[in-house]
Amino acid sequence: MKSHPKNNPKNTIKDKGMAQLIGSSLMLGFRGSSLNHPDTREDIAELKSACVRGVILFDHDIAANGPRNIHSPKQLAKLIEDLRNELGAELVIGIDQEGGQVARLDAHNGFLPSMSADEFSDLVEMDQVQYADRQARQLSKLGIDLNFAPCVDLAIEPGSLIIADKGRAYGSTVEEAAHCAQIVIDAHRRAKVRCCIKHYPGHGSSLMDSHLGVCDITKTHTHDEIDIFTQLIDRYTDSIAVMSGHLMHTGIDEAFPASLSKKHTTDQLRDGIGFDGVIITDSLDMRAIRDQFGEGDSAALALNAGADLILDGLNAPGYREPGAPHRLALAIAQGVEHTRLEQARDRLDRFFAR
Repeated sequence: MKSHPKNNPKNTIKDKGMAQLIGSSLMLGFRGSSLNHPDTREDIAELKSACVRGVILFDHDIAANGPRNIHSPKQLAKLIEDLRNELGAELVIGIDQEGGQVARLDAHNGFLPSMSADEFSDLVEMDQVQYADRQARQLSKLGIDLNFAPCVDLAIEPGSLIIADKGRAYGSTVEEAAHCAQIVIDAHRRAKVRCCIKHYPGHGSSLMDSHLGVCDITKTHTHDEIDIFTQLIDRYTDSIAVMSGHLMHTGIDEAFPASLSKKHTTDQLRDGIGFDGVIITDSLDMRAIRDQFGEGDSAALALNAGADLILDGLNAPGYREPGAPHRLALAIAQGVEHTRLEQARDRLDRFFAR
């Protein structure tokens, strides 16, 4: 009988310390909304076995075309409590709660109404502050540690299906975007929820969508798209994380997108801009990565490039193979130096210190 991947002893890292070190650099998705559900128990058991430190929450399961982790405030608070009891008090829980079309907490399910970045930018500053505070406090009350927001891509290309057309940009200028982003970040800091600005080095000048395939920004990318990251990094230093996008710029790296590229991640973002905080990849199950670089190889490439946290929602269309946490961990064990993993964990420990 063929061994199930998650039960195969060869797919287990024997050294507990090494397993925990690797697991601290993984944030993964899981099925279901309650530990009473067998799919949820199965997935959480895999995460626990692989010592995974982080989980990302979704309202919609793409493969199943139905609900996933989030049904109501009461249900979600209970799920988060149960996850911490099962996976440990140091578990980091992340979510995409930009607002508008990118909001996992929806008013139809009993959560606060939200608005898009574009709508937010039209408010007067007093209303922006009040709105941002309410949204951040909602996350804190639920027990969520990390919000993959604000999105600081600029609305340079108005026809962009993934940024401008979804209302995800605060504006087309650095000044507009930086002002709004600062209000959002400051609100999250008051609520003790971490922010992650995205998508470095900037997705707003492109018409393409990295969910669907390789997104080449070589001919469209502008200096302003880097400047917005520089300004926010200078202001917040190590109190924000940065998400690296699956964005190809062949003038910088002909072989790899920014999320897997040392030239982007270490040479430009770390050494050039001077960011020594946490770098998180966009989800590796997007087709821009999955179709080109594979599951485990992409995780190892990203960590070697300088990322600290590998994000994989395990929530792509037609994509669901058991044993993903262990496959990712093994690929990292085989392809990433111990010192690089220790460096990543040190940054993560400082960033998420409670």
